[in-house]
Amino acid sequence: MTVKEPRATEEERVAVPVGETGVDREELPLDVRVEFWLETFPWFPAFSAGFGAFVLGYLGLFAVAVVGSLSLPEGSLPIRVGFLFYNAHNVVVTGVTTALPGSIPLTIDYLPQVEHTLLFRLYPVVVITVASALFTVVRVPVRRSMGATLATGMAVGTGYVLIALAGTFAFSLQVENVLYQPSRAATVLYLLSYGLLCGVGGSLCGQAAVSAARRR
Repeated sequence: MTVKEPRATEEERVAVPVGETGVDREELPLDVRVEFWLETFPWFPAFSAGFGAFVLGYLGLFAVAVVGSLSLPEGSLPIRVGFLFYNAHNVVVTGVTTALPGSIPLTIDYLPQVEHTLLFRLYPVVVITVASALFTVVRVPVRRSMGATLATGMAVGTGYVLIALAGTFAFSLQVENVLYQPSRAATVLYLLSYGLLCGVGGSLCGQAAVSAARRR
């Protein structure tokens, strides 16, 4: 007489790390899978990847400016490079004057003043995608998973836009009675979009790289 082993409950199956028991996570109900990702996904490192992508992106552009490959107006170079970095995300820099309340805000866009404008527009895409891909390879080396992809895009995008919002206060330039700062509304709209879409794309690239390495 054969004795059937008791079937593991959903809680027991989720509690066991995937890959050690051959449990197919896709067999679990959707709500269990969502809860699994919320509890096990490395959220803080993913947020940090978004932070790091913005900082490294700015530092890379600043390095190009220091070696003399950029022709920017005279003034505080770190601030003006920051303006260019925001311009590369389609974010305009607005200037508000206290002398004429209610006047039309002035705008700054350095992209038309530099060579190879398309490269500057693609620069943030490359930076975020690479950061997301590296994060996926290092911290999420499981199999291909849409859950990991979406979670990575959401976390990287959130970290990216949060530090960008802080940067709108840091990158401020006072010229006489006009205060120039990156538009915060445009920062939320564009940088969150960049972070989400490129974060998802980078995660897909990272998962593809992991899968290719395992097939060798």
